[in-house]
Amino acid sequence: MSARPPTMQTLTDALLSRLSPRVAGMLQANARSRLMKRVDTVLMLYQDRVYQLGKGSWQSITRDEGSDEGEQIAVAASALLDAREEPPSVLLLLPSTWFIATEVSMPGVAGENLRAALHLQSAVLLPSYESELAFAVNSASAQTDSPNIVLWTDAGKLNGLFTSFEEKGLFLAGVLPRALACADKDQSGLTAIQDEDGETFTSILCNAGVLTRFLQAPTQDMQDEAFSRQWRDESATVPSEATVQTFSDAQAYIDRGETMQGENAYCFVPEGALQFVQRAEKGRRTAMGIAAAVAVLIVGSLPFLWQSIQMMRLQSQLDTLQQASVQAREDQAAVRAFEQNWGVLNEYPSQNLPETLLQLQSVLSPSVLTSIEVDEGSVEIEGESQDPQSLLRQLEENSLFTGADFSRATNNNRYYIEFRLSTVDYDAYREWYFPDARR
Repeated sequence: MSARPPTMQTLTDALLSRLSPRVAGMLQANARSRLMKRVDTVLMLYQDRVYQLGKGSWQSITRDEGSDEGEQIAVAASALLDAREEPPSVLLLLPSTWFIATEVSMPGVAGENLRAALHLQSAVLLPSYESELAFAVNSASAQTDSPNIVLWTDAGKLNGLFTSFEEKGLFLAGVLPRALACADKDQSGLTAIQDEDGETFTSILCNAGVLTRFLQAPTQDMQDEAFSRQWRDESATVPSEATVQTFSDAQAYIDRGETMQGENAYCFVPEGALQFVQRAEKGRRTAMGIAAAVAVLIVGSLPFLWQSIQMMRLQSQLDTLQQASVQAREDQAAVRAFEQNWGVLNEYPSQNLPETLLQLQSVLSPSVLTSIEVDEGSVEIEGESQDPQSLLRQLEENSLFTGADFSRATNNNRYYIEFRLSTVDYDAYREWYFPDARR
């Protein structure tokens, strides 16, 4: 795949990927929600006509070879909405030919992390597609163990649509697959939607608004019996409990115009629309900052009388508390002096020879101990053993002893071993209480 320079969409996705998945998901969801609330016009492309749903009016487009389809759609939309006094905010419904569906299975990836994972693997999922892609997915899977259906579209064409609409004085808030606009996200259970036009057959299956199947096939392929039979077999696999809706002409969509769902997880938002929301948010934050600065100036201009009264009251409370705590502070000082004076005796390291000898006996048995010397936590022993090396290992494994090693070479079964008591540290004691003393 050829290298492409980063665009605003790429930089935006990279920024979102650095945020926590939950925060990034909330930001994108809030932006889409605010844009969809602005939508006051729903347009639909069906074959060579752009329809205004809710009114049923339409405008033809010309598909000349080499002409930009997005520009032609914008021209038709402008002609349909020319009588509007205020610039409309448009949701555009497009046929399935504008989109590519892939099935992605990512076990163990939480819903909040799914978008970041898809962004990283986009080049792997569709390696043959050279242009930059934008994707839409509903991370709230209908079943946690089921794969996700991801819809992709050409990011360049999507942003070109926004630019063409903007040049005509129209605001393109979002783009949605035509068939998915009829899927009610609040409806429980399965919904099967069949979409047909002169170019493509489309079959989708939704479970409570979550896409579980997205099939499409060109109409010309249906002339081949093998393709036609395969399409019938796959599209016919609809569960018996599913509600089936068929849209075979534009009028079927016009009749459903009032119930189209704009707030849909599979709605594609152009870069320009997102930038508009960001600018609006920046303006709102600037206004809030100015209001906060004015409030601070007003508070700062008030007389300091109240602050002086508060300081006097707090100082009085402090004096009272200090008087009440005199005895406690004297007792605390006495305890600290006692600890300082008697610590040199109380904290003198104890070698606990009885416990040391008992532990040593459990390790040495049945070996013979002939000599032992203990000096400030250092122990030297001498004796006889059938396996001096094993004896050394047992001493090191005992938690009371550390640093076990042969002090002299063994002679036959005779051993000379030195080690230290792990609970005694004379050096630390002398460093704390007699830092200037020399040994």
